[in-house]
Amino acid sequence: MAVEAESVEGRGSAGARLRVGFLAQENLPVPPPALGGSVSRVIYELANPMASAADVAVAAIRGEGLSDGIRDGVSYVYVEPRLDARPHALAARVLDVHRKLDLPHRELQGLPFYSARYARRGLELLEPFDLDVVHVQNVSQFLNRARHVYPRATLALHMHCDWLRELPPKTGRRWLRNANLILGVSDYITNGIRDTYPELAERCRTLHNGVNPDVFPARNTLSPAQRDEVESLRQELGLDDGPTAVYVGAFAPEKGVHVLLDAFSSLLREVPSAKLILAGQHNRYFQVRAPRTRAARAALRRRQDGYRSELANHAARLGKSVVFAGRLPHDKLFALYGLADVLVMPSTGQEPFPLPVLEAFASAVPVVATTRGGLPEAVVDGVTGLLVPDDERDALRDAIGSVLTDPEHRERMGAAARARALEHFSWEGQARKLLRYYAEAGA
Repeated sequence: MAVEAESVEGRGSAGARLRVGFLAQENLPVPPPALGGSVSRVIYELANPMASAADVAVAAIRGEGLSDGIRDGVSYVYVEPRLDARPHALAARVLDVHRKLDLPHRELQGLPFYSARYARRGLELLEPFDLDVVHVQNVSQFLNRARHVYPRATLALHMHCDWLRELPPKTGRRWLRNANLILGVSDYITNGIRDTYPELAERCRTLHNGVNPDVFPARNTLSPAQRDEVESLRQELGLDDGPTAVYVGAFAPEKGVHVLLDAFSSLLREVPSAKLILAGQHNRYFQVRAPRTRAARAALRRRQDGYRSELANHAARLGKSVVFAGRLPHDKLFALYGLADVLVMPSTGQEPFPLPVLEAFASAVPVVATTRGGLPEAVVDGVTGLLVPDDERDALRDAIGSVLTDPEHRERMGAAARARALEHFSWEGQARKLLRYYAEAGA
């Protein structure tokens, strides 16, 4: 479905179609067909429906198999990788010294010159499109360069994480002064930015992530070919027909996978036929500024360094009840949700607004989640799933068990989840909202 052209009538230069350019995050190629992360998925899914109402271009790092050109009405231009390899390597050496001396420091993503060459080249490639709007993801440093290249354009910064709150406020203000529009993927993110930079509160808006319900059909509406893919994945993972819980995301301490394994271990005493599928890969989550105290920095290092073996050892004790599925391509995720009776998001860190929740909703799969960050903005407790306090194993176990052992309640919540996804979180609806935000910001 496309966004109606009249939704931007009269905007842009002299009433012409609005010209929008996305500068993707520096390390994430934008599909298709690249594997990309969630941020690149958001860009792709917003750009496609906007293309019927605006001229849309995307600049991103070149991934394998990607070439410049127009796809689905969107113009793609690609930056060659590793432009910033040398300055980043030099900075990494300095940061290693700070870490060894256990000194306070900012990570690369918090430094002024971070990926400066990528940003410069990406903005150069976008110049021929004579943009009315430049839309930057996460890296607020890019705003200064964008303002230099586009002195009269509307600049939007789209935050998918908490980095703005972690920057020294003086630094953040210096970069944010160029932003006409500051977007957060949840009210949790947006309100945090408003609290940190109250003078910029009027520029802040929430743009929730979305989902394509055609890509993630309800489980009871799968075509014969899709059902075959679900069964193929079931066999590949060695699953039977027992009740199945699924986790999709990174394996990092902030994601709470260790709490999930604890809860599931206890649940198996009550539901011994249950299975847990863990889909994703290990990843190191970090702040743009390291914790201020030595004790906090040491605790973070210990947790991150030992997390892989902690999960592996715990899962090994549970035997065939836990299956690691690896990172599945996006076009195969619907089959994983086709196996799921419940999606579990056990986050112990503040969660911005994860795409798997919306994908499960569209698939008519209820969600058990903690109350961290933006999760309560998606999951309606008792209606589309269940919310539990974070880091409480027993509460998480009871919630998962109640869904797995009550098919009627599970079906009701799944149907309500699908309806909520369609009504509130379609990409077309989010694209319309984004065009309205551009106009309110002066585009």
